[in-house]
Amino acid sequence: MRITLKQLSVFVAIARHGTMTRAADVLFMTKGAVSQALAELESQLGVCVFDRQRARLHLNHEGEKLLPLADELLARSQGVAALFGRQGADTRLTIGATRTIGSYLLPDMFAAFNRENGWLPGAEIDNSQAIEGMIGRFEIDMALVEAPLTDPMIVCEPWLEDEMVVLAAKTHRLAGKKQVSFAELADERWLLREPGSGSRAFFDNHLAPCLGNPSVFLSLNAPDTILACVGNNLGVTFVSKRLLGQPFYAGQFVVLETERRFVRPFTLCYHRDKYVSPTLGKWMAFCRGWEKLPGQPISG
Repeated sequence: MRITLKQLSVFVAIARHGTMTRAADVLFMTKGAVSQALAELESQLGVCVFDRQRARLHLNHEGEKLLPLADELLARSQGVAALFGRQGADTRLTIGATRTIGSYLLPDMFAAFNRENGWLPGAEIDNSQAIEGMIGRFEIDMALVEAPLTDPMIVCEPWLEDEMVVLAAKTHRLAGKKQVSFAELADERWLLREPGSGSRAFFDNHLAPCLGNPSVFLSLNAPDTILACVGNNLGVTFVSKRLLGQPFYAGQFVVLETERRFVRPFTLCYHRDKYVSPTLGKWMAFCRGWEKLPGQPISG
C-alpha cells in the first residue's frame, strides 16, 4: 500500500468542504485531479471513505476512522517541512471561537500572543453549534467556546469563569433600582442571540425558567446589533459582563442587578483524536495561562 500525502490532502479537503469542486479550489487543483486522487486512495484502502449524494460527499464510517489519522500525518509532514525548510517554525493553525469570546477576549489575546511569538493563528468566529461541527470535521484545530459541547468525541476543559448579566439602556424604567425581581424582568421584551449560540442556551437553561414564559422580541446572530437595539430602549438583553470592560461600551448601559448571579464556564475544546502539534500545543498553553498573565483582568 502506497498512500501519498497528496491523496490524504485531497481526502481531508473533501471532508472539510463537502464537494470535489470546493476541494479543488482550496488545493489549487483541477476537479479531475482531485477525483483521481480520491479514487486512488480508495483503491489503495480497498474501501470507500465517502457516501455520494448527488454533488456532495459525506464521510462514512471508514472515512471517520481515517480523518484523524490523515489530519495528524499532514500536520506532522508540515512540521518536518518547517523544521528543515527556510520558512521557520510551522505556524499553520486555525482556531475557533464563539462570538462573545471572539469579540471581547480574542483581540487582546491575539495582541499578547503576537508580541511573544511574532505570528497569529487563523480564526473562525461562529456560534457554539457551528463551532462544534467544525471541530468534528477537523476544520479547526481547537476552539474557545461559551459552554461545554455535547459531542462525546470532543474534549472540553474548563477555561475561564464568566458572569452573565441583564443589560438595559441607561434610560430604561428599571435602571435606577437597586435590585430587579424576576417578576419585573418577566414582563420585559428580550433581545437575544440566536438559537445554537452558547449565550442563548445559557439564557434558555438558567434565566428563562426564573421568568416563566419570557417574550423574546428579537433574536439575532449579531451581538453589536442587539446592543444597539438595547441602547435604543427596544428591550433588555442577557450578555457577558466582560463586554462592559470594552472602551466602546463603557458607560452606555446599566446592569440590572437580579436576585442571584449567573456564572458559566468558558471552555477550551478539541477533538480527542486531534494530534497536538508543537504549534497547537504552544497556542493551547498560552490560552490556559491567559488570565494568569500580568495585567489580564480576573473575572467574577
